[in-house]
This record gives sequence, C-alpha cells and structure tokens, in this order.
Amino acid sequence: MKASNHGRLPANARQIMYAARPLIIALTGKSSPWKHSSYFTQTLLPDFLAEHPDLTEEWDVVFDARGHFREPHTGQEIGLGTLEVREYLRWWTSALTPSLGDVDLPTAIQTRGPAFRYQYVLFVEKEGFDPLLRQAQMAERYDLGIMSTKGMTVTAARFLIERLSQAGVTILVLHDFDKSGLEILDKFTANTRRYQYGTTPTTVMDLGLRLADAQAMNLESERVSYNCKVDPRENLRRCGAKPEECAFLVQRRLDAHHWEGERVELNAMDSQQFLDWLTQQLQAVGVHKVVPDDETLGRAYQYYHQAATLQAQLVAMMQEEMPPVVVPDDLAEQLQARLQNKTEAWDEALRYLVLQHIEEQERETG
Repeated sequence: MKASNHGRLPANARQIMYAARPLIIALTGKSSPWKHSSYFTQTLLPDFLAEHPDLTEEWDVVFDARGHFREPHTGQEIGLGTLEVREYLRWWTSALTPSLGDVDLPTAIQTRGPAFRYQYVLFVEKEGFDPLLRQAQMAERYDLGIMSTKGMTVTAARFLIERLSQAGVTILVLHDFDKSGLEILDKFTANTRRYQYGTTPTTVMDLGLRLADAQAMNLESERVSYNCKVDPRENLRRCGAKPEECAFLVQRRLDAHHWEGERVELNAMDSQQFLDWLTQQLQAVGVHKVVPDDETLGRAYQYYHQAATLQAQLVAMMQEEMPPVVVPDDLAEQLQARLQNKTEAWDEALRYLVLQHIEEQERETG
C-alpha cells in the first residue's frame, strides 16, 4: 500500500522492497537479506504472491520486461513484463465482424523524429519505471520522448543522443544517486572506447536524483562498497559530484582495496512520490507541450478541414443502400492458392482477390 499509493498506482518489485525493508529489519533485527536485493524481488515477493492469492488479488505488482513478443503481420509487439502482457491479453480479438458502419478517414498527422512532436527526451537509468510512466501518461502530458537502458548507455543510445542534441532536443537524465548514476550522467557528454562523439551533446540536463533531492524527501539510503585501490571520490568529482555528495557516497576506507559509503536509489520513492517529484523537476526546467510555428499550424488546419469535409461526404455515401455481394463458392481454394509461398496474411491476400474480382467484373461489363 505504501509503494502503490494505497493501491491507486502500479508498484514495481524493487519499490515494494524499499517499503518493506525497514519493517522487516525492525521485526527480525537482521539486515542481511538486503545485500542481494534480488532475493526479495525474485524469491520472497513472488512466493508471497503465490502463497496468498486472496490477500494479494488486487495488488498491482509489476516486474521488468524481460524479452519481447511479436505477432506476425499486425505489427503488434510487446515487452514481456507484467503490465505489457496484461494489456495485450485484455485486447485479444475473439470474434471477427468487419463492418464499414464506422469507417473513418485516417486524420492523424504522421511524424517520425522530434520535428513537430517533441523537444525533450527523458532518459531513465532503469526500465522498471516504464509501466508507471505509461499509466501516468507522462510522455503525452509533457510531449516527452522516453528512453531507458539497463545500466550504462549502450552505443546505439549514445548515437541517438548525439543526433537528438544536434536537432536541438534537450535530454533530461534521471538516475540513482550513486557512483554508477553519476557516471551514466557523465557518459552523456564524454567519449568512451567504443563510441566517440562527432559532436559532443550540448543539450544534456541532470534531472536528479541528487543528494539534496534525497534529503528533502527523507529517502532511505543503503550501504555500498567499492572494490578499488584508487579513492572512488576522484572519479565522482570528475563526474560533477559536490563535496558533500562525495562525502555521502564514500565515507570510509576499509583497507587497501575496499571503500564504503551510502547510496540512494530512485526506487526508494513510492510510486506517487516518484510521479510528484518528476513532475516538479520537469516543470522546474520548463518542459512544455509542443505548438508548431504559424505556417505549420496553417497547413495542418487546412488538412483537418479537408479531412472533415470528406468524412461528411463518406458518411452520406455509407448511408446509401449497397447492392448485395456474391461470395465465390471456391473462395477458400482461391485464397489457399494465393497464399502458396507468400508472406502475406490471409486478410491481405483476400483483399487482393476482391480487387482482382472487381476488375474482372468491370472488364466483363465493358
């Protein structure tokens, strides 16, 4: 209930872990289960859900997508995560009753890329927040492109970031407050062995999480260790960490090869807290909806006016009585012949046959 704002929002497994951890430690007096958090998210929580179906029936627990599923022909593709599969099953087609009664002309203005569509991209260090962002419609509310990777930015992501920056798009980086998160932020503008920028991105902004954010929200931190000879604070300072942030992230040297400190994850926020904080951050940097220039708006206005006029004419035509259609007796055989060694779906092939039959009838009638 804490992680999901009393059941009103989905909560990923790691958010539930953060909500449960202080209670479990208080009850058991042991902090050992938290060295490897996957024990909670992949064992304890799934087992509890399975063992208590009545208690957890309305819990909206989501797990990260692990892999993808793609349908043939339809273009439908989903990530194999809890919400994605649930939504996909909800919209399965159980009966086929094609009708021309509600034919609408396609009117959406088709775009691809940032022009006329978005001026900001939100990069999220973790993919686990995607279901929550979808449900809250953050992309649509703020005209945001949303990008995520598991850990460090991959080469393809860096290439895309470079091109987005060249197009004037601002990249907002959302990350954990830890050494890895600050290194991810740094890599947006630094060359690596595998990828060197032709043009260094100049439109990258740090959205957080930073120490001040974590302290303002009183977020729970966790211990972290570093296995290295060199003081980790050297790299943290290079990545832009402030002195007080370095002191928090690296607090003591254990021996010649080990250091210890604290870290704070984005998952330490519950779902509503995360959305409220993100909204505040977006508004603070001036993220706004896209409105094109006057010339573009004028062309779009004319397009929609023409489409509405044609739609009215189409509706009037559809109300006229159509002559009956005779279905060929051997239609299935014709369709099977058409599909031999073809990549077409049956409905694509059927449409082709209908057009062929119409052309034959027109030739016969002169």
